[in-house]
Amino acid sequence: MPGEMQLSKDEVRLLEFSTYEDYLQSLVTTQDLRYLGHKQNGLRLYQTGYRSLTKAAFESRRNEIGDYFRATQDPNAYFSRGLVTSDAFLRELAVRERPNRLGMLSTIIFVRHCRKNAEISGYIDYEQALRRSSSKDNPFDWKTFFAGEQVLCPTRFDLSYYNSRTNKVFKRDSKNYQVLCDPVRGIIFRNMYDRKNIYPDPIGGHFGTNTTRMEIEAAGYEQIVLYDHVVRKNY
Repeated sequence: MPGEMQLSKDEVRLLEFSTYEDYLQSLVTTQDLRYLGHKQNGLRLYQTGYRSLTKAAFESRRNEIGDYFRATQDPNAYFSRGLVTSDAFLRELAVRERPNRLGMLSTIIFVRHCRKNAEISGYIDYEQALRRSSSKDNPFDWKTFFAGEQVLCPTRFDLSYYNSRTNKVFKRDSKNYQVLCDPVRGIIFRNMYDRKNIYPDPIGGHFGTNTTRMEIEAAGYEQIVLYDHVVRKNY
């Protein structure tokens, strides 16, 4: 697993700015005004990324650092905190919870259930599902799940969802992934941060750059597969 995030003073300082414009304003110095003649000239220069972050990089990095501090300062935020279990599925998701929350690792969960002669299957963006626990959109009780009292089942709010009884198929992009369909390789997930593709097809043998596949056996599930992608963010 990736280690602790190393933050410089300049990176922590990003949390002081509520907008990208405030960040740019802070970069313009008296010396800049002496050479450039006008503050707007300095702002336009820094907007290009010269000795600064672009707007997309600023927002992404600021959000990542904010998530890091929230996760590390509030240990109760971890649903799997203190977990002791012999269930392999619960254990594997528990060790992945923190790095997924911090954006260092991105896990896609494939789950297949058989219920009353119907198959329900789909792919779940683990980090998004963790955040959805407190939302109005199909919330999931992760504390109950890690207590072993609830199963994890894909829904139409996840990356993909299939119900053999209704023959309904849904797919949906998440904050972390764009869902693509290839005529040869089938469904593909493109990470929104490093633009790397995750290939779930087990026959292909290659699951993507910095991506590994793990299949797990657990009671109550027909099939569980974890795709772990180590995120390489570019700024």
